[in-house]
Amino acid sequence: MNPSSPILLPSARLSASELRSAALDGELVPVGEGFVSIDAPLTAYARAASLAPLLIDERVVVSDRSAAWVWGWGSAPGAVTTCVAITARIPSPDRRRLRAREVVIDDDERRMLGSVAVTTPLRTVLDLARHDRHDDVVALLAAGIVAHGFTPDGLESALTRRRSLSFVRPARARLAAAFALRPDGSVGDAGRAQPLLTR
Repeated sequence: MNPSSPILLPSARLSASELRSAALDGELVPVGEGFVSIDAPLTAYARAASLAPLLIDERVVVSDRSAAWVWGWGSAPGAVTTCVAITARIPSPDRRRLRAREVVIDDDERRMLGSVAVTTPLRTVLDLARHDRHDDVVALLAAGIVAHGFTPDGLESALTRRRSLSFVRPARARLAAAFALRPDGSVGDAGRAQPLLTR
C-alpha cells in the first residue's frame, strides 16, 4: 500500500484473491479496481487511485459519471468512462477499450489526483448536462450543483466559454431542471432556474 493512498491494489505482495478474501472477512471494502480498509476515509483521491490500473497514463481523463463518483456525488459506475484530448494521439484500440471520447479540454478543466486525471467538477457537470441521456441525470446534476455550490450564472458562463460547443440547448434544459429540484427529490420553484432557459 502506498503511504499517500489508502487504496490497496492487487500486486506481487497481495494478490487479487487475498484482497477479495479480506473483503469477505470484513477487513476491506472494494472501491473501483482496488480495496480500502473499512476505517479509512473514502476521499476523491482514493476513488481516483482505485481507477489507476484501468488507465494508460495522465492523457486519459476520468469523466462523466465516473468523475461524478470520484468527486463523491454519484454512484459507482458499471464501466469507467473517460475522455482524451483530440491532440493526445492515443491509439484507437486503447480509446475503444477505455470508452474514451475525443474532446477539446483545457488544462484548467482537469485535475490531477495523484497519477489520475479527472475532469473538474464544473466540467463534469457540463459534460453530464450535455451528453448524458439517462433518466436520473437531473438528480445527478442537482447533487453536483449542491456539492460544489454552482450558480445558474456560473454554469451559463461556462457553457458559453466555447463558441462551437454542441448540445448546449439540452444542457440548459437539464440544468434548469436540476436547479428546480429540491434536496428531497421533489420539484421546487422552477423560477430559480429561469436564467438558463431564457438565453
